[in-house]
Amino acid sequence: MWHDPFRSREDRETGGAGRWLLLVAVLAIGAAGAGLYFAGDRVSEQLHFWLASSGGGDLAAVPQPRTSTSGASNAEISSLNEMPALAGTARATPESWPDLSPADLLGQSAALGERSLKDTAFDQPPWRRFARPFTAPEGRPLLGLLITGLGTDRAVTAAAIAGLPADVSLSFNPTAPDLADWIAAARAFGHEAMVDLPLQSKGIANQGRDLGTLGLLLGLNEDETARRIGVVAASAPSVFGFAGYGGDALLLDDTATAMVSRTIARLGLAFIDTSGEPMSQAMSAADQTGLAAARSSVTLDERPSRAAITERLAAAAEVAQEHGRALAVARASPLTITVLADWLRGLDEQGPVPAPASVLLQR
Repeated sequence: MWHDPFRSREDRETGGAGRWLLLVAVLAIGAAGAGLYFAGDRVSEQLHFWLASSGGGDLAAVPQPRTSTSGASNAEISSLNEMPALAGTARATPESWPDLSPADLLGQSAALGERSLKDTAFDQPPWRRFARPFTAPEGRPLLGLLITGLGTDRAVTAAAIAGLPADVSLSFNPTAPDLADWIAAARAFGHEAMVDLPLQSKGIANQGRDLGTLGLLLGLNEDETARRIGVVAASAPSVFGFAGYGGDALLLDDTATAMVSRTIARLGLAFIDTSGEPMSQAMSAADQTGLAAARSSVTLDERPSRAAITERLAAAAEVAQEHGRALAVARASPLTITVLADWLRGLDEQGPVPAPASVLLQR
């Protein structure tokens, strides 16, 4: 924050007319300094946006202050309704994303009218009941889009819910505060919701990953596996399924994968394998247990840069064009959300059709 270099002059000793002249001069200079202060804030914001939208920098490398939830003005809240142009204006860059609560979003959702998801018939399993309705256009390839890891950063989560198109599916961290409320807010804005399911990964870097007390590990028996999955499911109402978090170790094991698959199938939920492990047993186990499942085709944020994510989105579009469908997945971050919003705005009728992840489930 800038400080007026002339402020110290206010305390100078002057006499007679000179004192008044000096006072007038100080006030004029102070007004000019205030103008520079606010202009400087706008210039800083524009520089931040320029860096984020060019190849020269990433949002992840730039400090991103959040505004207070209690101090969020009506203008800040309503500005989310003007998204998904998250990357389109400096005002919508991550440094200006308001730190909103689920209640703030739910309060704004009434203005969206029919965008809110409605539950379907109770005789349908949850993986059908809570999926977003979607009619695939004939002859067009489908690109499913899934953002995971939401709920722990309120500003990022609010931006994903209110700023991304409704056909982008959202999955929430099971340890997120106000998890059920976040899911309700996502559905109010038209997004189908999932919950992340923490699965053991391989590699030295991941051995120490804290999966929490509900993480699924190799060596657990079926009862404990079912208990942990059940606790996660109970904490996340109105989701259509689980999005795997990690899993490139556990999903290589036939026994462990079969236990996970059977449990999820019994709950009537779906599973999306986001591990990227080519030898994953998830889909074969799903076939054997009747589980509605899918696996991601492309991980968008393997390299966290604007150029790399844009390249991966192009690769996902090519997979969709070649095979008729593809599923792209990324962890929630300011960078992935802004790049995805920008890329989606640039799609034309020659490209794939963005689709909810549930559309790609196989049963």
